[in-house]
Amino acid sequence: MSGSNITEKYEYKTDIITSYDGHEQRIKTRQEPRRFFSYNYDAMNMYQAQWLRGLGRMRQSDTYYIPMWQAPIYLSQPHYGGKALYVQKEYLYNLRDCQYIELFVTDDVNQGGINLVNQIVDVQETESDIWLLGLKLPIKRHLNPKNTWIFPLRNCSIQPSSSLSYMFSNGTSMTHNFEDLLQKPVNLVLPSKIVADADYEGKNRWNLPKYIDSKEVLQIEPTWADDESVKLSMDKNVSRLDNETGIFVYDLKNVKSYDIHTYQYILLNQEMIHNMIRFFRRIGGMWKSFYYPTWVNDLQVVEDIKANDNYIIVGWNKISQYYVNNRRSKKIVIFTKDWKSYIFDVVTYSDIKIGDNTYGKVVLSKSTAIDLNKENILMVSYLNLVRLDHDDLQLNYETNVVANTTLTMKEVDDT
Repeated sequence: MSGSNITEKYEYKTDIITSYDGHEQRIKTRQEPRRFFSYNYDAMNMYQAQWLRGLGRMRQSDTYYIPMWQAPIYLSQPHYGGKALYVQKEYLYNLRDCQYIELFVTDDVNQGGINLVNQIVDVQETESDIWLLGLKLPIKRHLNPKNTWIFPLRNCSIQPSSSLSYMFSNGTSMTHNFEDLLQKPVNLVLPSKIVADADYEGKNRWNLPKYIDSKEVLQIEPTWADDESVKLSMDKNVSRLDNETGIFVYDLKNVKSYDIHTYQYILLNQEMIHNMIRFFRRIGGMWKSFYYPTWVNDLQVVEDIKANDNYIIVGWNKISQYYVNNRRSKKIVIFTKDWKSYIFDVVTYSDIKIGDNTYGKVVLSKSTAIDLNKENILMVSYLNLVRLDHDDLQLNYETNVVANTTLTMKEVDDT
């Protein structure tokens, strides 16, 4: 059978109470995320078709160890027998909370292959970036890194509802949905340097800080894959009072608006996938807030910013009309073409007349330390304090090393 259309989902649960002034109380009611997998299978013959249909009719209490096809591990050097496998470090995160593995070995000469199930009893670093998996049973054959795949096994149950499509009388196409039982391995813990969630470990070409006011700054940039990769909507903390007679009024709980941005990400390797999972586990779904740039040109700078200026001049001359009454505390980040970033707090907005033209004026909480030439400014984005607007992270795998996901982030008022 051929597996494709693989998705992996992590799911927290958060209770949120919102006050009239916009502040939220959020409680993480699920300490460990639930984990779900979906695999699409196409039966290649009658036997496999009947097997797929049989899986859908299993008792709900029955479980299977399912290979994580989207999370392979690769050998770093040939194996000549014994209880030790030397593997590549960048894939070890896939072993988190796993104790069993399955090895698939393809023999291109004989057009056949074998699969071996084994139990991991130890994971350790032997030299710099050379990692060893200690196994319970010896492997009595040669393994070549070029034709050996190692897949973690997770104990799962099939979700209750299943359906399939008949391609023809002997053919079946079916998506099986599994839920991880979240079993912890016995006496096996991955080293902290592999699973540590303390800091984001990705690329930070703009030199953004890791934290602002003890809150994390998400440094992963969205992917502009199509015209709708980044979307914006606005939410307001109001209640509509309507007795269905035609007359209605709005009860303004506060005058603020809350930006809701939706971003698409294409994760191009295992490191990027792992860092996205690490980030999601750190913030616990909707639980923790963090800072994130809008990654769009929110303010068009029309005058050079001089050292010791505590304002910037922008092209939109009506900015104060729309933003002063909003009363939202905002930060901005100025991205420059030499891959630097500068962060400021916005105090207020006004307008200014220069010659015959009227421009907008954004007043900052502190003066700039250096000159910033407008020709060197790539864009000025708002740096919003946000939380996720959903408790789940779904990774859609295109290959075993490339995935895409979408995050929706809502602006919040956390202090």
